[in-house]
Amino acid sequence: MHFQSEIEKFFLPRNLTDDAKIYLRRHSKRFLYLLNTIKELRTNFPQKSIRLCDVGPSFFTELLSENFPSDTILSIGYEHKQSRGGHLLDDVRFDKNNFVHFDLNETQHRQKWLTIPPCEIIILAEVIEHLHVAPTLVLKFLHSLLSENGFLIIQTPNATSTLKRLLLLFGRNPYEMLRENAENPGHFREYTTKELCAIGQSCGLRVVKCESKNYFNRLYPIEKVYGIVQSIVPSSMREGITLVLQKVN
Repeated sequence: MHFQSEIEKFFLPRNLTDDAKIYLRRHSKRFLYLLNTIKELRTNFPQKSIRLCDVGPSFFTELLSENFPSDTILSIGYEHKQSRGGHLLDDVRFDKNNFVHFDLNETQHRQKWLTIPPCEIIILAEVIEHLHVAPTLVLKFLHSLLSENGFLIIQTPNATSTLKRLLLLFGRNPYEMLRENAENPGHFREYTTKELCAIGQSCGLRVVKCESKNYFNRLYPIEKVYGIVQSIVPSSMREGITLVLQKVN
């Protein structure tokens, strides 16, 4: 898939909820950016088949299967429906035989860490901000699942985006209240690029790439006006962060 419109057309004919349609349209640009990042990293592995692991199954897990048919696609996440929002419906297809139920908040207990075959590429996209456990514990756990010279890709909202700065300037809290749903509570903590790079390096991972991008689609008129503003702000104020880390020890 080379265009975000192709991603949307792939899923929209299905029986999607309104929330799922909005989520898909808002994230299709990010999905494309993430797919292109993985394709670039995939060239580091000449073997016919590698293992990719998507942490937190979503529409994107199925896109991995479509775009990397010769590779094994693993996934780690929740089984219960309470944790599902617009990002994961029953109509999203991924290999349940290669899915492992695990709550990343349990990484605080070393004896509970999973053991799965080493993965060449692990994707942690729009997940770390939902965890109440220290991010160093999560990255150390994922480090243990990486193959030698394997890559970890992290995507997460930028804690210092333009909108959040403006809201704070006018005395408003830019972060949502935690929801009354223990399995899907919302964002506990958002991060900056400097924080994430430092965390990754402290966990035995080398920073290969760290970018701030505006890869969330603007669906409404006021959002599109804001998007024009976002196109001219410094990179530290853009909406999303993508961090590529490589296992070095």
